[in-house]
Amino acid sequence: MYKLLKPLIFNIDPEQAHGMTINALKFIQKHNKLLSAVKSCFDYQQDTLQQQIAGVTFNNPIGLAAGFDKSCEVPKVLEMAGFGALELGGITPKPQPGNPKPRMYRLIDDQAIINRMGFNNIGMNKALSNLRKYAYHVPIGINIGVNKTTPYEERYQDYLKVMETFKYDATFFTVNISSPNTANLQNFHDKDEFAMLCNTLTYFQASQNITQPIFIKLTSDISTTELSQILPTIVDTFDGIILANTTQRRESLTSNNQNETGGLSGKPLFERNLELIKWTYQHTNGDFPIIGTGGIFTADDVIRMMRNGASLVQIYSSLIFEGPTLTKKMNKALASYLQQNNYHNIQELVGLDA
Repeated sequence: MYKLLKPLIFNIDPEQAHGMTINALKFIQKHNKLLSAVKSCFDYQQDTLQQQIAGVTFNNPIGLAAGFDKSCEVPKVLEMAGFGALELGGITPKPQPGNPKPRMYRLIDDQAIINRMGFNNIGMNKALSNLRKYAYHVPIGINIGVNKTTPYEERYQDYLKVMETFKYDATFFTVNISSPNTANLQNFHDKDEFAMLCNTLTYFQASQNITQPIFIKLTSDISTTELSQILPTIVDTFDGIILANTTQRRESLTSNNQNETGGLSGKPLFERNLELIKWTYQHTNGDFPIIGTGGIFTADDVIRMMRNGASLVQIYSSLIFEGPTLTKKMNKALASYLQQNNYHNIQELVGLDA
């Protein structure tokens, strides 16, 4: 069905197509019979795919990356679509329209997306209201961004405000310091600024009794030298690391929109992010949870990420190109791979090639 619809969808502006998808999912979410149909079509359960990371149980390793459901509008239907976890957002304290349109571009030949959305969302309070409409049986992560209007020296407080708001509802938090579409946000990758952020988070976590695991999401453009300077602080402060967000590099692209500004996601990121994952796994002796993102299109991609050190993965761009059956295809293929190679659990793959 998606193969038939894809040419029509790709003739529509990407952001408009995304909005139409969200509206369709909102309709499905209101009807229990339709939710059950989604679950029967797209969900796949297998005990060998289940694992516990940072105290959280994930029924399978395929998570939805942040950016798809920015304002917690359709989490219930997404839960039924076979993901092992959902990361919603990025969410900011105040509502934010984001950057001027157009701000999302398909790179069809490269199987990639460029976006400069700018943390467009309805703000933490309305997003929380949306989230609380339903109960959930998969881990719900909240990806946190900063408002564009927040003064530079106060922006770290935006992370704290969103955590405080969602602390009774989220399963985990992700501190996003990697978006290239918010001015100076990536300055947090600097060793001194990062130390300041981490000290603030540690104090806040203890004083406000934040018990959920907190992950950090870094840019794909970070070098291993830069990462080595902040990795000890990451391990001391966070419960895991997401590697990695979009890139501003434009290497070996062939599509018409390749020169648009913004973050590039999709297939071109895979090998670069795989290197970051392997390096981080080696330099943390395999003792620190890594979530792999970037260009994951097949079960073989998932296996490579995991064998190089990722415990979990997240997908988004590949769903645009491959359609909603992707999670089920991946999970079935992973379960088959484990059985054929005499593995008892997906966790046994982690770090085998690192």
